[in-house]
Amino acid sequence: MVGDTPEGSPLQRAVGQLQQLGLKQYEAKCFVSLTSRSSGTAREISDHVGVPRTRVYEAVRVLEKEGLVEVQHSSPQRFRAIPIGEAVEILQRRYESRIESLEAALEELDADGDGGDEPLDQEVWALSEKEAIRTRTRELVGDADDSVRLVLGTEDVLTDGLLAALEAAGERGVDVVVGAVPESLAATLEGRLDDPEVFESRFPWLQAAGDGADVDIGRVLLVDDESVLASTVGTHDEDRRERAVCGNGCGNSLVFVFDRLLAAGIESG
Repeated sequence: MVGDTPEGSPLQRAVGQLQQLGLKQYEAKCFVSLTSRSSGTAREISDHVGVPRTRVYEAVRVLEKEGLVEVQHSSPQRFRAIPIGEAVEILQRRYESRIESLEAALEELDADGDGGDEPLDQEVWALSEKEAIRTRTRELVGDADDSVRLVLGTEDVLTDGLLAALEAAGERGVDVVVGAVPESLAATLEGRLDDPEVFESRFPWLQAAGDGADVDIGRVLLVDDESVLASTVGTHDEDRRERAVCGNGCGNSLVFVFDRLLAAGIESG
């Protein structure tokens, strides 16, 4: 039974992932059980994953309707899962459809809102999740029309996705200049970027913090002289975590300060 399997087993992980993709618990358990065998009866599935037999029939009917399970009308009935590759495609389309519906609903809400009374060019927002920071960085670079100024202070923030976004910006005519504090990181950038200009940063304020603090400047990004994202990377409970602030608008104080700092450093470099 699935309840007797060790926590984090492939079976439990698969059930959990299927639930995140929208299947109910019994549906996920029945589908996972069937993927591990050529076919099975309701009794066999029930014994394998601990789903009550009457609920197996309910779950299988839903899975059949979704196109994930096939039924043999024998006595007793037998069920089998479709090939894993086909199932993944169906689940992927289902997930993408839900994301598109969510995006449309959120955009509709945004269109109905009044936008608030605060001037947007004075707002500063914080991001504290690594993937959110990476995504925002790629989006800012991807939306650039004229210029991208990026300085990296540590290897932690360099990803293939960021390099691809920088290359794409350069290819569409955006003036891309990328700097790095460590010489090794600058060498890595030069070896992996074709179009963007790479320079070794001389900014003293980008060096690692003193007094034994394990915190580095992660990235400083300025796009079109009106959008900025700046981050630090530090060790917390043995994990390297990145935290960032971002702001928009020519009148934004954060944008103004980093615009001047980056301009001075690039000229002196």
